[in-house]
Amino acid sequence: MIWKFFKTNWFYLAMCVVLFLYAARKYPALNLLNVAFKNAQTERGKEGKGEVKSGAALLGFVPDNPKERVPETLEVNASKVESFLKRFAKVAFSEHKKFGVPTSVILACAYVNSKSGLLEPASTANNFFALTCDGSWEGETDQINGQCMRKYDSAWASFRDFSIYLSSQEWFGMLKKTAGKDWRKWVEKLELEGVSNSKEMTKVIEAYRLEEMDL
Repeated sequence: MIWKFFKTNWFYLAMCVVLFLYAARKYPALNLLNVAFKNAQTERGKEGKGEVKSGAALLGFVPDNPKERVPETLEVNASKVESFLKRFAKVAFSEHKKFGVPTSVILACAYVNSKSGLLEPASTANNFFALTCDGSWEGETDQINGQCMRKYDSAWASFRDFSIYLSSQEWFGMLKKTAGKDWRKWVEKLELEGVSNSKEMTKVIEAYRLEEMDL
């Protein structure tokens, strides 16, 4: 029955198809498939924007408010701050996975203690955490401003030694257990132990939403 209908009316059906295709090309708004595709693209675009915003700290270190890009107390050019954070993001995350210190804390501490790598211990001795020599240090040293500083072959070695230094402290185990991913508790303790400045670390973590990297 259906075949007989098509056989009898094939010419009219073919004309309808031709007219439909012509109308779809001339008036795209009438093309339902095209409309559906555009809607899907729009939805994906909205989802993508949401993902970028929520992961901005991890992807680009761009704060919500550009005026807050550089904490006032740090006095370093914005582009240098972002470049520094991007450069060491993977290293800090790797150290976090191995030793348990929040990525945000490692990055902030490296930044504050080296002023984006501009301070002499970092620029001449690859010492990004301003660690001084002590009785247990058997590596290379460098005299900077009358103080014995640890010297490393690479920036990575500085980050690894900092992780080892923290994990070797008597208070580390308890802090890791009680603080977990709470970067504020870590920051407070590092200042109490004379490791870094909590106020400046807090400013850079908040300004660049580094806590979003603490997975």
